[in-house]
Amino acid sequence: MNGKEHWIKKGDVRLFLWQKSPNSTPRGTILFVHGSSMASQPTYDLKVPGRAHSSAMEWFVEHGFDTWSLDNEGYGRSGRTLA
Repeated sequence: MNGKEHWIKKGDVRLFLWQKSPNSTPRGTILFVHGSSMASQPTYDLKVPGRAHSSAMEWFVEHGFDTWSLDNEGYGRSGRTLA
């Protein structure tokens, strides 16, 4: 299942979003936001060989939901404000 990256701006800082969508009209949208120490993509779209449904995003896509994950400022692929 393929994902698509998106970028938005928070002032001068670029924030990273990762999207996975069903092939049909979605039943709804889910936004995954990580905690204080991990980036969102490896947390919510984790791939473990031989372990079905290790990706929460893929599980929800299989059940018809459009899924997004967001890296907060300073985490994952998002930028940070320079002091």
